[in-house]
Amino acid sequence: MLSTHHLHRRDAGHNRLQGIDVQFAPGRLHGLIGPNGSGKSSLLAALAGDLSSTEGRVAWLGQDLSHLAPRHLARLRAVLPQQLPASLPYRVSDVLALGRLPYAGEARQTRATAVRAAAEQTELQPLLARRYDALSGGQQARVQLARVLVQLHGQPAPGLLLLDEPTAYFDPRWQHACLALAQAQARAGHVVICVLHDLNLASQYADRLHLMDGGRLRQSGAPEAVLNSPWLDRAYDMAFDRVADPQHPAGVMLRGRPDFAFAQAAHQNGAQF
Repeated sequence: MLSTHHLHRRDAGHNRLQGIDVQFAPGRLHGLIGPNGSGKSSLLAALAGDLSSTEGRVAWLGQDLSHLAPRHLARLRAVLPQQLPASLPYRVSDVLALGRLPYAGEARQTRATAVRAAAEQTELQPLLARRYDALSGGQQARVQLARVLVQLHGQPAPGLLLLDEPTAYFDPRWQHACLALAQAQARAGHVVICVLHDLNLASQYADRLHLMDGGRLRQSGAPEAVLNSPWLDRAYDMAFDRVADPQHPAGVMLRGRPDFAFAQAAHQNGAQF
């Protein structure tokens, strides 16, 4: 179990996190949703142990995360950042192997097995000998996804997988494939937390959703409860239409359009879009 207790973060005069109390159980895919600037990435960084100037507590299995040795923490959790490194002058196979750095001294065969398994899961076998910096953005995103899978390979459950907007660089097929892989890690007993902007994907893959707005956690619960809540419309400042999805009885499809003031003014002035 990963949990936060009255977590605060203030930066440059802004409250990034305000009194966050939440629990993330293993075996579930947790989706962090909310508008831009709502605190999702700040919360994810705090959960990773990467924010030192926070008030409150992040606990892993009842132990303060800040008390864990760096090597133990590196083996415990894998993090996929929002921004991808674009200039790594290494072969794809070498980038994947970076995921095994916390396991210094392990057998070469163990490392090779982890790399091979992740490459198969992410369909990277044809690219293993290519240079990372020669790949497209979507291919680089697949490599980074595979790297965190390499890092968690063989980790006894529960481990911790933190993904910040993992679908941002992907085409529709790989958006689904990415979240299916994340879901598989959750089913293996790990704690998996994803920052997501596509609410329809969130409704299909997440077991729990956590809605943030203004640095506060507004609601946590099953996807159908959070996506049908009036808090969703308030957080995004737009009216959503909820449409039942027969393919996913637990979820809903969302559609809507905000009433932008600039668009209304342009329409009144006869501007064409």
